[in-house]
Formats: sequence, structure tokens, C-alpha cells
Amino acid sequence: MLVYCLLQCIPAVAQQPLTDSNYVYIDTILLEGNRKTKNALLFRDLEFRQGDSILRADLEATLRRNSLRLLNLNLFTIVDIQVVEWRPGNHAVLRIKMIETWFVLPIPVFELSDRNFNVWWKQFNRSLRRVNYGLDLVHNNVSGYADRLKLRFGAGFNNIYEVAYRLPPLNKGQTLQLQTSLAYTRQHEVAYTTTDNIVRFRRDPNAWNITQILGTVNLNWRPGLNNFHNFILEYRDIRVSDSIGVILNPDFFLNARTQQQHFSLVYIGTQDLRDIRPYPLHGTFSRIEIRQNGLLPTDDLHLFRVFAERAWYFPVVKNLYADIAIKGRTSLPRRKPPYYNNQALGYFGNFVRGYEYIVSDGLDFAVLKTAFHFEFLNRVFQLGKFMPLKTFKTLPLKLYLSFNNDTGFSNDPYYRVGNPLVNKLLYGYGVGLDMVAWYNKTARFEFSWNDIGQRGFFLRIDSGF
Repeated sequence: MLVYCLLQCIPAVAQQPLTDSNYVYIDTILLEGNRKTKNALLFRDLEFRQGDSILRADLEATLRRNSLRLLNLNLFTIVDIQVVEWRPGNHAVLRIKMIETWFVLPIPVFELSDRNFNVWWKQFNRSLRRVNYGLDLVHNNVSGYADRLKLRFGAGFNNIYEVAYRLPPLNKGQTLQLQTSLAYTRQHEVAYTTTDNIVRFRRDPNAWNITQILGTVNLNWRPGLNNFHNFILEYRDIRVSDSIGVILNPDFFLNARTQQQHFSLVYIGTQDLRDIRPYPLHGTFSRIEIRQNGLLPTDDLHLFRVFAERAWYFPVVKNLYADIAIKGRTSLPRRKPPYYNNQALGYFGNFVRGYEYIVSDGLDFAVLKTAFHFEFLNRVFQLGKFMPLKTFKTLPLKLYLSFNNDTGFSNDPYYRVGNPLVNKLLYGYGVGLDMVAWYNKTARFEFSWNDIGQRGFFLRIDSGF
């Protein structure tokens, strides 16, 4: 009898409603400034609709959080959500004021062929011969539903020709989206081996030492505001010259082969609860990637890999923020992979600060990254006549002093001879100045040390395009 009473009474207490005065009721949402972007796309990313109610105590935080959600679409330079009219009974009219960014972007390509800016600056003496140049023609909002068309024509050190299109949502609920791409690349220079944890190159200005055809079909499913699931089918056909695959490194594709072609199936699951994706200060980020290279018996590569990442971002005291990120990868089967598929630390953003000039290859790796960020400037500047482009006349600018600390490890059972930093714990730390402009354009200026006595100045830039 007592148990029955508890089961009946506890829900009754928990479900006591708050009074009407605790809520704000949204009568109308006014959209201003989305000349190209469709209303339906904006409402998909908002947490509230007309007719909904918000706890009055949470109103300010809710409006700010949703402003950031719309900024994360990468379609606007400014988003401001305000209550513009109060009506009797805590009813309100909201206005969402936006400034759209440029959607059609003929972007000159001037990029480095090396792994990062720091390698190009120091190891290759800032050689302009190692620069790729060309043109990216990008439309980020073709139909107003954030569908993206990209054409790339790249020459210079490497050649790349690419076409990619992310279609508008496939269903009424805007939860399904399809993206396709086809690219052809060719290079005179190839990283053919690693010694002393330094990538060694072979260059022949009279021949293309490596070519690749890559085709992808990507189905994106977004069942919730912060959850994303990508299912990707890839096809790769990679060919190297005899001087690379036969003479210099018979393990490049294994067994002195000069071609590697295979289909791959990839699943990427992401939960993104960050406030500002280009430079987050609050929230969490989770990602898992499961990749099967080789779907057919005739494929030249059969390699199964799992990559996982988890990051936390949180305030410590006023103007001081911290983040912790851990990421890692493992591979199956546990047999010797081709050298070309043995990349680990030092590639694709997986690195230990202070070790930017070296690589640590392997089947597996893990990285722990921690940092503190002190905000000492947060202002909005009006550039006026100094900026001819209306979209960028208003410049939100933030500056942070950062303190960084990284630890990493790679496991390389097969190519470790002559590479003393594999199968060894790596440690790096440093200080930096971080700049965030126009919300999604970041620059990080860092001075870092590592545990083997090396130090250096490193620069990382993300233009947001």
C-alpha cells in the first residue's frame, strides 16, 4: 500500500505546472535580411516556433543560443534575435535580423602543397614553387536551402579538377540531403617514404608521379538539430610511377604494385553541441568514423578502421575558457598496410603541438589536447568606407591568449625502423594568440615546445570558405 502511494504521489508532485507568468509566449517571428535563404531552412535550425513558449528565466540564453545556431549555417555574418514587442499576458514578437554573406564566391586558389604552413615555411624555405594556384567557383546557397555547388580548377605544384554538389533537402522534414563529387588530381612530387620521422619526397618535373580519381556519393541524415549521420560510398583509383612503386619503395602499395583501386563504405556519426563551431567556448563535440576500405574481392586494399573523437568546452572564470579533446584510431587486420595507407600523427589535423615538422605513422594513434583561452578583446568595428563590400563592413573581432598542452602516441609495428618517435609518448606545450573575425574566420599564432627540445613558431589560418 505504501509503495502504491509513493508511485501515485511522486508523479503528481513532479508534474505541478508552473504559472503562466513564468513563460514567454511567442506570437510572431519576423525574419529580416534573408533575401536568398528560405524561411523553412531557418525554422529547421531554430529550437522554437510561433506559438511555442519559453521559460522567462531562459529567454536571453535561448535567443543567444539560437543566434549561434543560425550563424553555424555559414550563410550569415550577423544574426541578432530580439524581442521587439511585448503584448499582454507575456506574449512577444521576435525579430531575427540577419546579414547574409556572399554566396557566389570566385575564390582564387593559393594554397600550399605541404602538410601545413609550418612545414612549407621551414623545411621547404617558403618556396613559391610548392604553391597550388587556380580558381574555386563556389555557390553556397544555390536554391536558398544551403545547397552548395563547387567547381575547382587547380594548377601549379599539383593539379586538381573537381566538381561537387550538395543537393537541397530530399524530404519535407529537411532531414535527408545528398552530396556527390568527382575529382581528378595529379602530382609531380610524391611522399614515398618516412625516415627519422620526416617525410621524404621524390619529384620529377617531367612526369606525373601520382594520379588519382576519386568519386563519392554522400547521404546525410539529420534526425535532430545537433545529430548528423553520413553514409558515404567512395571509389578511388590511384596510380604511381614505376620509380616510386617499384624502385624507391616497393611497399608503397605493397608487392611493388603501381596501382591501388578500391571501393570504400564510410559511416560518420556526429553530435555537435558547440556554441561556435569555428572557435567553440561552450558545449561538447562527438564524432565516430567507421571505414571499410575494400568492398569487392578484386579491390586492391582491404582495411577496416575506426576513428573516434570527443571534446568538451567550458568556462572556468570570467573571460577564461578551457577545452579538452581526445581522439584516436585503430585498424584491422593487424597486418602490414601499404606505406601510402599508414598515415597517423601529423596528418589531417591529428598532431601534437610542437611536433608540426615531423610525422609519426602507424596503424593506430591517440591524442589528448588541452587548452585555456583568455578573452581580452571582444568588440564590433564598423569599417565604413575602408571596406567596399557591404557584407563585411561590420567586423566582429575577438582576441584570445591561449595556453596549450598536447600528448600523443602512435603504434607502428611495421615501419618503425629508422623512425624513433613512433611507439613513443610525445608531449608538447606552448602559448598563442588566437583571432576570430566575422565569426567564422580564425587565425592562431602559436609558439610551442616539445619534449625532445625542439621549439618553433606556428601559424594556422582558417578562412571559413
